[in-house]
Amino acid sequence: MHLFRHRSLTIPHHQTGFTLLELVLSVGLAGLMMAAIIASLLQFNQHKLLAQTLLQTQAQSQLAVAQVLTDWFNVCGAGVTSGTRGSISLMRNYKGSCIRYDYAHNAHSYNLTRKKLGGRNSGFIAQVESMNLSFGVDSDHDCLIDQWRSSYQHSDMLDLHQVKVDLHLMTASSRQLISGHENQWLWRQSGEFVIHPVSFIWRLPDVCS
Repeated sequence: MHLFRHRSLTIPHHQTGFTLLELVLSVGLAGLMMAAIIASLLQFNQHKLLAQTLLQTQAQSQLAVAQVLTDWFNVCGAGVTSGTRGSISLMRNYKGSCIRYDYAHNAHSYNLTRKKLGGRNSGFIAQVESMNLSFGVDSDHDCLIDQWRSSYQHSDMLDLHQVKVDLHLMTASSRQLISGHENQWLWRQSGEFVIHPVSFIWRLPDVCS
């Protein structure tokens, strides 16, 4: 019968820690990975903000154009009676009567105002940085525009065919976009609004029809 002798177990000697070089390399690699992740998140966030701002500017532009064209659609009588770069007066149907309405840009409150004859100013379109109107007139009654003017006064000597409307609208946005996309839009000094242009033509109805 064989007797088992008790032997002490010996474990081979292995290094169980990291060397200083390994620690430095590990920390450096982790730092690079973290920096890459942060940069990707920031870039993703900027792309997300940019997409949101683009959608907001497009929606705001479409709404402003629709508001103006809808409101000016139902003109009557003399149509447009007068206009300057920042204001226009026209005749509109109101409950069966032809009433004068005045529209103007308010530079202090950054909006367009509308005022019915005998009434009070009311807000028409909000967040408007500026408005510039141009008036396409026909001076020889050949049904063709021969001049664009910065002002207009109703006269039998002139036929007004079109009004070109140039607006600069303000859309709230994040200041984070300024650093990466400062050349895409104009910004208000506070950096809270981007300013974007929208231009369209209002063709007066029943001209040379």
